[in-house]
Amino acid sequence: MGSTPVMTEKLSLVTDGDGTSKPSLVNMMKDDATSYLLEYWQFLSALFPCLKNSNSNQALSEESALIDSKISNFDVVLVGKGGCGYCKRAKETLAVQQASTPFTLDVYLIANTKTISPAGEKVARQNIKSRLKIFDLTFPQIIVSGQYIGGADDLALLVESGKFDELVLSSKPETAPDSPIPYEGSLLSRSSKPSLFKVPKVRGAWYPDWPFYSFQWAMYSNLVRYISILHLIIMGLTLSLIDSAPNLANALIFIYFVDLCILILLGPVPSLCGTISTYFGWKLRGNATSTIPYKVVFSAYVVGLLNVMLYRCFNVEAGDFTDDKSVSYIKTRYAGFIVNSGFLAYFRL
Repeated sequence: MGSTPVMTEKLSLVTDGDGTSKPSLVNMMKDDATSYLLEYWQFLSALFPCLKNSNSNQALSEESALIDSKISNFDVVLVGKGGCGYCKRAKETLAVQQASTPFTLDVYLIANTKTISPAGEKVARQNIKSRLKIFDLTFPQIIVSGQYIGGADDLALLVESGKFDELVLSSKPETAPDSPIPYEGSLLSRSSKPSLFKVPKVRGAWYPDWPFYSFQWAMYSNLVRYISILHLIIMGLTLSLIDSAPNLANALIFIYFVDLCILILLGPVPSLCGTISTYFGWKLRGNATSTIPYKVVFSAYVVGLLNVMLYRCFNVEAGDFTDDKSVSYIKTRYAGFIVNSGFLAYFRL
């Protein structure tokens, strides 16, 4: 179909998405404390307008308008990062397709590149997640004719099925469609009502063919909230067991109660305040039977803190091994379970 077009890379701000491909449970279970803080900060800002950052909102609005413009002006948009092998493979696949079906391509490297500042990358990631209401962000992500395809493997499957040419030649929508991935509703839009418990849906409905998958995601989405409420009940029972140094114990429990309330709002973000206050409450009780709730909750807090540290140490950018949704990576939850078992064995609970 004519001469081979030249594959030019132009910079733009685009969003990430998972297309219609089935998301892996490995990626679904990935937890990033920063993402949760961002998510539930939106929950708090929805309740208290004074917490909103007007400058940040303005920057996100400008970038959102730029995204719509780029998606409308380019046939294919690819989001990637420097040094990503899957991004390179996706671009090679697109180059081969351009030889037979000319189309315009827009490539934006959002990480591991000198063309974007750390502050700009942070805003870009925030805009990507909040605009598509997604939980996770991996590279590459590809948009064809305004429709989210997914990563490099999803693109390869689309090409093999012969539907890529049909899709790239189809008319593009005026605005980007809603994300069809199961994290819809995990981040709050400005017009949505704040919700404490999340109900994962896909285009307004559960996965009809994956009832257990939907159940797993629903449980995981709210698991820490359930645990937090259980902690409140445990501490309520502990209040009735106080018999020594009541003033200090009450002060520590009050701090712990406030900390747990914050934990419920912020999601699975381990709290140093809760860890310290629980530890002193435990020591204050000595060897009494009523220290058991303190020991259990203290163990959970320590495991949470260790999980975050292990996550930061091991789940770093590691080239091809952490970029694609089809590839597993080191799971710190396993380490957390081991540490937790050690604590419980030490306490003989």
